[in-house]
Amino acid sequence: AEVGAGADSSSSNSERVEGGGSAVAEDTADTAVAAATPAEAAAAETAAAETVAAAAAPVGAVEWRYAPHMLAMSATPIPRTLAMCKHGEMALSCIDEKPAGRQLILTKILNEPRHGDAYKAMTDEVSAGGQCYIITPLITESAADRFIRFTSAEEEYERLKAEYPKLRFGILHGNMSSDEKVAALDAFTAGQTQVLVATSVVEVGVDVPNSSLIIILDADRHGLSSLHQLRGRVGRGKRASKCFLLITNEAGAFARDRMEIMVKSNNGFQIAEQDLRVRGPGNLLGTRQSGLQANLFHASVETDLYLLEAARKAAAETIARASIRGEGLPAPLMVALKERPPVLDLNV
Repeated sequence: AEVGAGADSSSSNSERVEGGGSAVAEDTADTAVAAATPAEAAAAETAAAETVAAAAAPVGAVEWRYAPHMLAMSATPIPRTLAMCKHGEMALSCIDEKPAGRQLILTKILNEPRHGDAYKAMTDEVSAGGQCYIITPLITESAADRFIRFTSAEEEYERLKAEYPKLRFGILHGNMSSDEKVAALDAFTAGQTQVLVATSVVEVGVDVPNSSLIIILDADRHGLSSLHQLRGRVGRGKRASKCFLLITNEAGAFARDRMEIMVKSNNGFQIAEQDLRVRGPGNLLGTRQSGLQANLFHASVETDLYLLEAARKAAAETIARASIRGEGLPAPLMVALKERPPVLDLNV
């Protein structure tokens, strides 16, 4: 209600001042015509333009409406549905095109009998001058039943060194010290390391244009958005790039269906929406990142996006009518606004 009233008074004041501004502009323009020299005429015209611009600005306008105090950025594509639910009051901008020169990445799912194809591609790529990532879900081998089937980085690193002695391998994971991590990345960037065995620690912030192949072991262990980020480590240079998603027999049909989404799309926003539908939204404003409960009584975040868009549009139109035309807000909304906590004064 306070915002609506402020916008209304600002709008009316703006209309009144614009009328006065036109008169001031005409007087200033007459002065410009009567100026003795071209330089004076140009200066007078500039002054006239500045006067009109100042008159057109709403009187008492709140600066933060034009220059926000907060800018929130995310490197991970946020599903449009969740963005509208959680950040609907903010102006949203999406960079949905790839940087210039980025290559499309061929993605394949390899079941257990065909895992050897991925390592054959690794040796071929290295022989052709490229580099390769191998991603594992664990750092060290775990005895826990739920993790026993998953491959660890240290285990894979030792196995590959023994099986491919002519290749130069490196390892990178979260348990290493900062100096060790920097050394491992520097060696890979410089081409001293041909194959980097790593965990999802390389998901963001690693840019090696010469890397053209990524093999993700136990891919079903990762979420789709995480897989998309990992896949983005390749395809950054001129080399044609590939991504192999390795799954075991224990993964099941549901895991394969999730992997098929990666095969069909290179678009992060489409993958994020599919990930939302598959995993569920969890708690929109809490810490639970998956599940089918979103604290909604009847609507479904996965299927009722059109209702969300319609409600958001209706709310914007209601506030606009109250601000510009002076119409009253609906009684339930007035009660809710009256009972809300006091708004912080950001201009103090």
